[in-house]
Amino acid sequence: MTDISAEDFIALSKLLPEERFDYAISHMIETRHLWGLFGDNGWLMLKAEDDACIPVWPYAEFAEAWVKNDFPDCKPKQIDFTEWHQLWLPGMQKNNTLVLVFPLSEDEEGIMLEAQEMLECIDEELQPE
Repeated sequence: MTDISAEDFIALSKLLPEERFDYAISHMIETRHLWGLFGDNGWLMLKAEDDACIPVWPYAEFAEAWVKNDFPDCKPKQIDFTEWHQLWLPGMQKNNTLVLVFPLSEDEEGIMLEAQEMLECIDEELQPE
């Protein structure tokens, strides 16, 4: 797992979804990785109305806390940031798969957006000042 203190876990849990999204993007770029959930059937994908989406988090601990009883076979698995940026997101765009960034619970969902939108957010963040 990663190194997040209990205090930071609680503080991040209190952020609004938009603030968690901004934090997650910055953290992914800084640490060069992010976390998804991987189980017996591969990467966890959720159904959101008619769309498929993949939930991702900046820390394994948040992914672990989110799993609850709904997906007992899933465990947090690290995703390399470069692969996410160059392979996953373009592939997800082709498949019309959405990204759910940093959900906490059913009451505190994360930001859901198209893969292309996430690519644009990351590219904007990567631009030199």
